Amino acid sequence: MAAVQSLMWSLLLLARCSSLAESTEAIDARWAAFSQPGWRAATNDEVEEEESRKTSERPIVVILALKQRNLEFLEQRARRVTDPVDSLYGQYYTRDEVNSIAGPEEEHIRVVKEFLETSPGGVSQFSRGGDLASFTCKVKCVEELFNTTLVAQRGITKPGDSPFRAGTPICLPDKVAEALDGVSLNAPLFMPARPKQALREKFEFPAVGRNAPRIHPRLISGDQFVSLRFVAYCQDGRANQDTLAAGVCSSRGGYGSKNWKHGGLIVSFEIVVIQQPAMQKVMEIPASSDVLGQSKGLCAEGVACMEFNATIGAIQNYAETSVRIRAHFADGTVSSFSPASEVPPTWPLPYTTPQLLATAYGIPINHPIRSSRNIIAVAEFLGQYYNPADLETFFRLMGVRSWEGEGRTQPQVIGNNKPEAGSVLGGEAQLDLQYMMALAPNVTTVFWSVPGIELGTTQEPFLDWLMQVSDSEDERTPLVHSVSYADDERPMPMWFKTRVNQEFMKFALRGISILVASGDDGVSGSGARTNRQACSSAMPMFPASSPWVTAVGGTMLAKAASPVCQYTSTSVVVSCHVDGEVSCDSSKGGGITSGGGFSEDFARPWYQEEAVEEYLQQNDNPLPSPQGNWTYNPKGRAYPDLSGVASNYLVWMGDHLQPTSGTSASTPLLAAVVALLNEDRLSRNLPVLGFLNPLLYRLASGHPEAFNDVVMGNNKCSAGSICCDTGFGAARGWDAVTGWGSPNFKVMQQILKPQEEMRPRLFGPSFTALAEAAAVAEEGEHRLRHSHTYTVSGNSLLSNCLLVFCSAATTLGMFVCWTKRRSRMIRQAVLDGHYLPSSLDVSLL
Repeated sequence: MAAVQSLMWSLLLLARCSSLAESTEAIDARWAAFSQPGWRAATNDEVEEEESRKTSERPIVVILALKQRNLEFLEQRARRVTDPVDSLYGQYYTRDEVNSIAGPEEEHIRVVKEFLETSPGGVSQFSRGGDLASFTCKVKCVEELFNTTLVAQRGITKPGDSPFRAGTPICLPDKVAEALDGVSLNAPLFMPARPKQALREKFEFPAVGRNAPRIHPRLISGDQFVSLRFVAYCQDGRANQDTLAAGVCSSRGGYGSKNWKHGGLIVSFEIVVIQQPAMQKVMEIPASSDVLGQSKGLCAEGVACMEFNATIGAIQNYAETSVRIRAHFADGTVSSFSPASEVPPTWPLPYTTPQLLATAYGIPINHPIRSSRNIIAVAEFLGQYYNPADLETFFRLMGVRSWEGEGRTQPQVIGNNKPEAGSVLGGEAQLDLQYMMALAPNVTTVFWSVPGIELGTTQEPFLDWLMQVSDSEDERTPLVHSVSYADDERPMPMWFKTRVNQEFMKFALRGISILVASGDDGVSGSGARTNRQACSSAMPMFPASSPWVTAVGGTMLAKAASPVCQYTSTSVVVSCHVDGEVSCDSSKGGGITSGGGFSEDFARPWYQEEAVEEYLQQNDNPLPSPQGNWTYNPKGRAYPDLSGVASNYLVWMGDHLQPTSGTSASTPLLAAVVALLNEDRLSRNLPVLGFLNPLLYRLASGHPEAFNDVVMGNNKCSAGSICCDTGFGAARGWDAVTGWGSPNFKVMQQILKPQEEMRPRLFGPSFTALAEAAAVAEEGEHRLRHSHTYTVSGNSLLSNCLLVFCSAATTLGMFVCWTKRRSRMIRQAVLDGHYLPSSLDVSLL
């Protein structure tokens, strides 16, 4: 029977795909993204036979997204349980309740299941709700079942990348295609057992033809210091080959000069540190190993030379800093100064540590979380791992206590982890864990690792991760998830973005907070790092642009955190001396630029209508016309929602501290803050905060003191060297660079402190009136008691049901039913007074 069924599916598939190949019919947009014309299969000459065999043996994970039901109703209900002025606020659904309402049609499950069973070499598994299915199989069987070609990459695969791309769109039988929203193919990543640190960018110093020393074009700066590397040049214009002990330019051999004199010895270097707007520091440093470092190097054309390094301290933070240098010779002559244009400026900034963040935001560091239900998670993709030994070292260096208990000293690991790779290539994962666990001490933490790369997007396998999270039990599901990944929205398939957004909405219904990084390349996306043409329009980032996540932008510390700090006149020059926050900007030393803007795919959600309209009309930083040459969608979902410090984090990587910047740093920071706020509610047996945005926007409107408003900066620059001419600017209130700004934890904690009268106190009489109206409606004419027989997993149960409308103005209600068979109360949602088709698991009763 199985063989006959398999043959039937194969014939249907062959007929379907052959007709498509011979026709001019457009490829279904759901599958078109799998065609990667830039890739081709490697030839036998390019790939060794053994490597080819290993590649063909690697498993591919396919996620099939089945069409769901009742999504409009679920979205309306998610709005209500997450809006703090609604009488249903905090009345979250369970996993099984969400599944019972959103689950696909039984016929669709049957069709997909039978289709997957035609491939005996694969292993399939459906989610508990039946809305997602995973199918794991080797390359050949995936190619056969989905009628596609998985193309092997030519040449060497880099660590953290995949050797595969999908070379042709997949093709499915009509019945299977009709049952699906889409298909996600996730290929494995290449990761060596002992990865090596990537070599730093190579720069060749000139070997001849200079008078002034040459500074390496990358200055290193930190808290009140700047460090430079340079090569000295002797009086004959050749690069110095001598050590400091021997004497710089003391060598008489090797240059062929008969007139070489001891007077050509370099005895010191004069270094000028120039800081804008009008500061200068001049130091003369002796050519001695007491004050200079040195290393052997190679100049252009393989000529040996000595590279020196010097560090200048006691300079100002937050100032644009450039450096020039000249050499002093023993005969009294001096070289010319190195041109300032040879070295891009740098910006000294303080290093970010847990203690700095605790002080800046009022976070009670080392105050332990006690609730066992307070669980947070980091989602890691694309070969990001962590090293447990590095986490312990970080805690010790930063003075952070480690705690006993599973998931507290070290996180619980779901999926793969390769500690040695974490110390070398795991900067993202190490950063996430080190700071989230330091700022939310003793919290139960989950390291949720999903290896692989999604072939349709060539990015993170989000649906694989979402399937795992959606299946987790209610009591063990992390309440807060930190996602430090952002991709250009426009190239991603629409079905993929829509389905991921729907899954986030279902998480909101369950009381789960999802925080997502807004991106590190400002307004124009990652393409602007290397290509100025990317500046022609805004490029929103996904999943930050999803209306059902809290998008987190980035700030940096600065003295000039208010417009007045830049004021000058003939009689007044204002200089500010207190650290504040401005938007993180790569052109000012931030390392990255806070991502922000407007979605092209998702409409502006209800909770931010007023705030965004005010921003569009403000004059602090007027927006460009969306009808002009530079395009964006002012009616789209606007992001970020919130921000935090995103620059210069110190992360322990194997044997050293490494500075790191990114909204991937501010995201776990704010995830820790949410965990601390949830602790207050859990300690009083109250619902957790869940999806944050409706609360944040109402809180900002009624209690702006809960946020540190960021009013300086813009997001024109990428994380690379390119700054676009156009972008969005920070402004008072919400803006498309930093959202509402950063949280003032102590103020926010006090305002949100759980107590009986919290909602009227927070949101004023409007909430009180709404609550009273709901109570009247429940007790008045909209109360109806009746009996109804309905089917639950095939069992006919006679129940007494109460139809409750939450206010006289709405037709959305809920049946609260008491079954005669069990005493537990179950819920059956209805829309417009009609029962929704659903299949509740009988175990719920």
